[in-house]
Amino acid sequence: MNEYKIRLRFLFIILVASFFILFLRVSYLTFFNNRLSDTKPDPKVQRGIIFDRRGLELAVSQDSSTIGINPDEVYDANFTASKLTKFIDMPEKKISDMILEKEKYFLLKREMDNIAAKKIMDMSLPGVRLEKEYKRIYPNGRLASNLLGFTGMDDNKALSGIEFMYNEELLTPTDKSLARGHDIHLTIDSLIQFKLETTLEKSFLETKSKKAIGIFMDVHTGKVLAMASFPNFDPNKYSNFPAEATTNWAIRHVYEPGSTMKIFTAMILLNEKMIDLNEKFYCPGYVEFGNTLIRCTDQHGLVDIDEILQYSCNVGIIKAAKKLPDEIIYKYLKNFRFGERTGLTSLENKGYFPNIKDWNSSTAYYIAIGQGLEVTPLQLVTSAAGIVNGGRIHTPLLVSHITDAYGDIVKRITPDPVFLGIEEGATKHILRAMTKVVKQGTGRNAYLEDYAIAGKTGTAQKAKPGKGYVQGLHSASFLGFFPAENPKIVGLILLDEPGSELHSGGGIAAPVFRDVVESIIPLIDFTEQSNTYTLPKLAKQTDHKKQDHVPNFIGKSLRESIGIFQHYNVKYKVYGSGFCTKQDPEPGSPIRKNEVWSLYFE
Repeated sequence: MNEYKIRLRFLFIILVASFFILFLRVSYLTFFNNRLSDTKPDPKVQRGIIFDRRGLELAVSQDSSTIGINPDEVYDANFTASKLTKFIDMPEKKISDMILEKEKYFLLKREMDNIAAKKIMDMSLPGVRLEKEYKRIYPNGRLASNLLGFTGMDDNKALSGIEFMYNEELLTPTDKSLARGHDIHLTIDSLIQFKLETTLEKSFLETKSKKAIGIFMDVHTGKVLAMASFPNFDPNKYSNFPAEATTNWAIRHVYEPGSTMKIFTAMILLNEKMIDLNEKFYCPGYVEFGNTLIRCTDQHGLVDIDEILQYSCNVGIIKAAKKLPDEIIYKYLKNFRFGERTGLTSLENKGYFPNIKDWNSSTAYYIAIGQGLEVTPLQLVTSAAGIVNGGRIHTPLLVSHITDAYGDIVKRITPDPVFLGIEEGATKHILRAMTKVVKQGTGRNAYLEDYAIAGKTGTAQKAKPGKGYVQGLHSASFLGFFPAENPKIVGLILLDEPGSELHSGGGIAAPVFRDVVESIIPLIDFTEQSNTYTLPKLAKQTDHKKQDHVPNFIGKSLRESIGIFQHYNVKYKVYGSGFCTKQDPEPGSPIRKNEVWSLYFE
């Protein structure tokens, strides 16, 4: 009997102990779970901001909440699922099944609303954790989307574009106390980008083109002011779009440039002084060499070098090209970097330019009319800039400088051109000839009455592998420069495989160029010249004699404010974009050592 009582007592003790341990476990998970949920083993770096040249935010990272579950710590899967389903767009049964099926910690819902996540954590559900992550936001939606690229759901995983090219810099923390990456400042002007995209998209849709591409670049620095591709996409919802829409075709598309190449042959002839300016070439409407017959758009009769460009005469440029040795043509075009990447990024296509060892007796003639070689739009724009800027070939720039989280410049990217030795007389003559193209030639649709534009049209028949040139398949382009007398900007409009009845470069690409230029002239001539091209002068306009007191930033743009900061040896933070509406410390306050200034922009 005593032995029986001892066994009962022993069993009772075991049961009480088990319930006590279970009680402690549930209490621990219930009351201490919230604290555990906010701890992360590895602090994440907040991805830096991407700004345009005006200081407008193009890509930012914001706090985001992620709900995770440790199945081992869940007391009741069904009860937990019934509570979570109210805040998470997921069926209750699916949640409970996941809890029961998974053995290790898993993420249930990512990038969810912070308020909803807080309500979940306020319930103190055992096994439910909160993780703080960062979500990449593109506040302007589709604007410059093909250029910016995008990140995955983890904003530290860049998948394309600027995000990919500068991933390391965007994730490099300023210091141990501030886990925030560097900021990238682009050469892109959002206002010019918007004007280009709006006009280009309209033509893209109206002409039913397969692709549409536009680029505007500063001829003297290689800084890209705008770069657009269609189709495009919203990087906030990148998974909803095909790869075709997320590709930056300005650097990936390759095509035969057609008649836009005529300006390069003309420039070589003029620079080598191998053509008399009054020399005429007869165009009966076609030219034969060997068994090949090349036709012209018309019987142009006798034409000089200016008229060859003006009427885009195939016969004239081929006959003129016969005056040039193949070796000279090859040397010039190699120096113009045809067949090479521009140096902007390894993501570029390099086009195609045949090695001189592979040339035959007709190669130079085909190249003169833009056949037998392939370029990317950016490659052509970069090379064309060299014709009008005195023979300087720039590596295109998309980024002007990089700053840390305090706004201090950690790297400045400056132009480093290669000089080709093009004479001023050759440049001026080419510009005069291209101005005639727009005034009274094939580029008449790019003409502006009060603003001179120089340019060259291109209409190239497209070839398909194994089929040769296909009837009715074209690329239509316009390569332009403005102002014509002393160009600051070079631009290209390209419409690939237009489905409309009109398919010539002069007919559908030139009007787009004209409309874009007309809308951005005030930005280039005034806003851009003061705020971008001569930024140091802008900073000097402010009185900085009293550098022992905090200056007044109220009402100033972000770019102006950064210019002022260059006169003060202080750390600073900026929030938002636009114009300064609030600052800390107040204007006129004494400058204190190691103080961090904060500026708020709207």
